[in-house]
Amino acid sequence: MKELIVCCSQQLFSTFINIYWIFNPSSNNTMFLLILLFTAVSVVAEPLNGCRCRYPQLCYTQLPWDELNTTLSGRLQVVHDEMAPCLHNISSLACSNSLAKTDEQFFYTGQIGGYMHTGLAYSWNISHPLARYAVAAITEADIANSLKFAHEHNLRVAVKATGHDWFGRSGSHPDYEGSFMIWTHLRKNITWHDEGFVGVGCPQSSRVPAVTVESGVQFADLYPIAEKRGSFVNGGGCTSVGFGGCTLGGCFGSFSQSLGPTASNLLQARIALANGTILTLSECEHADLFWAIRGGGAGYGVVLEFTMRAYKTPQYITTVSYEGVIESAGNNNDNISNVAVEILRAADTVARAHQGWNGGLSVPFPARLTFGITLNTYEGNVSAGIELLQPLAQWVTSQPFLSGKLSSNVKHRGNNWFEGPAPEGQQQLPWDLPHHDSEIGTEHLVSMSKWITHKALQQGPGDYGLKKVAHALINISTLASSGLLATLPGRVGVDMEKALGGAAPYTSNLARNTSLPPAVLDSVGFVTSQWRIPALPQLEQTSTVLKTLWPRLKVYAITNSSDELYSICEAGANGSESQAKVCFTRWNARKKAIVGELDTLRNALLEHFPVNNSYSGSYWNEADYYEPNWQMSFWGENYEKLLTIKKKYDASGLFVCHHCVGSEFWSPDGNCPLT
Repeated sequence: MKELIVCCSQQLFSTFINIYWIFNPSSNNTMFLLILLFTAVSVVAEPLNGCRCRYPQLCYTQLPWDELNTTLSGRLQVVHDEMAPCLHNISSLACSNSLAKTDEQFFYTGQIGGYMHTGLAYSWNISHPLARYAVAAITEADIANSLKFAHEHNLRVAVKATGHDWFGRSGSHPDYEGSFMIWTHLRKNITWHDEGFVGVGCPQSSRVPAVTVESGVQFADLYPIAEKRGSFVNGGGCTSVGFGGCTLGGCFGSFSQSLGPTASNLLQARIALANGTILTLSECEHADLFWAIRGGGAGYGVVLEFTMRAYKTPQYITTVSYEGVIESAGNNNDNISNVAVEILRAADTVARAHQGWNGGLSVPFPARLTFGITLNTYEGNVSAGIELLQPLAQWVTSQPFLSGKLSSNVKHRGNNWFEGPAPEGQQQLPWDLPHHDSEIGTEHLVSMSKWITHKALQQGPGDYGLKKVAHALINISTLASSGLLATLPGRVGVDMEKALGGAAPYTSNLARNTSLPPAVLDSVGFVTSQWRIPALPQLEQTSTVLKTLWPRLKVYAITNSSDELYSICEAGANGSESQAKVCFTRWNARKKAIVGELDTLRNALLEHFPVNNSYSGSYWNEADYYEPNWQMSFWGENYEKLLTIKKKYDASGLFVCHHCVGSEFWSPDGNCPLT
């Protein structure tokens, strides 16, 4: 009974900490005393049989860590918070240096305890102890030996490469307090296969150009090198993202409709299982597990390296677009609805052509009367793109109060190929996107996504489906531009790079061999809603911290200089502790109201895009933290097969994470198996 109480009290205490920090963000002394008190209680007992062992329990502290460190050639490290110098002494030079880098993505991704996203408002944040120890892995043996150790001692395990993680799955969530981390970031080797590559066990006829990247490689490490070689790998668009988490979730980039998502271009992988066994996977060896890691999320093992299909770098990129506007005299519901229907009809036409166009679309709504659709792709046919959008252009011309323009552009590879300068010394290419500071060191207020499928557009007689989806987009766009949300630069957007319903036949065949949900192969567009604000929740809310946050807060949160809070916060950022306190107090109250409005937006999105019968679905890497029916939403009919594979290769459930395959059989914090 004592063990049961301790195990359960740990879960309750983690929840308590989160709640306490929400309402008492600056009470460091009280919280410190509570942590000491709880530690004194928890350290005296072992966890309930089956629950994970975590620091500071005796089962963790009394393990032979020195022996493990020797085995790992001294690569075992204590995990420190990304802002550790400030937690130690906020007036120190080291703290000042850290604060100056809080809008730099590689400041976070290069730290063992660094995370680009600091939490989810009123749910969780990183103001808690992280993993106690981590292996800064260099070799495959480092990872295999660490996993064997964790498996033998029933440790909670976190796996992290870059910390580019919206849901805390890589260790920033309170569920991972006192865990043991496998940190793969230092594994940066890149090997090109100039003579082609054949996956293990596969026929020689499958040989294609390829590159092998270790699990710490980020797209920023690979893209410039690939371009200089005349090669291209279709990875994610944001360059600080790592191959690992992106590929496991699917991973979409600028040319996904023409070349396939990253997961579909995986030829081979090496993976370490929970017991330290290393397997080499391909379509011809351990094909079931190979299928699972191409879109089935994390939780099967630690992938050590990825061998990806490589293409020739594009010699030109084609863009075709139509941009229009409703004149103010035509601002009525009928006009807005009719335009939205025609935009969706154009997107559906583009998808049905299967020419591999990426891009995006926007529909009008009362607060914004512009609309448009943009197509772009790898070496696309301009004439074909114009032909696809011509019916939309002709329809607009025939309507009163509407105007628009059809345009095209071909950007050729040459001296202007690199679009820099980009942040932090990067070389920006046309297909990558260095993170803007709106996404770095920020707290999510909400993150949501839904696919728009052919099934949704085709439902009912005539244009019923088109009208229904048009109404949905107008409604959620209106909600996103109303009330307090109108003061923030958050967004509801529809892109086409994460929708594969218009993929070229070659791409569709690749994607069908992944574990991505059927909905994505039927999708015309991808609705995403993301709202973030700069935040450093692990630090006391003082003038020093406000001075660091204010340059971005006034761009992304308190944006109007006539806002009474603007002058208060500016005074606080300029050194007034009393005004800083007022600023944080009032901003926290406003943020709570903003999140309330976002809850309304979330409910509308869920209502408009249900996941039943593959009507819609969500992308595992960019979904709602509270996604209902997440198994169906993320993987559809593939889920049962994925669960079978999970049980086969990770029978002990060592790799448990939020809304990962099999996590429903564990307690909400992932630390105790359910019976």
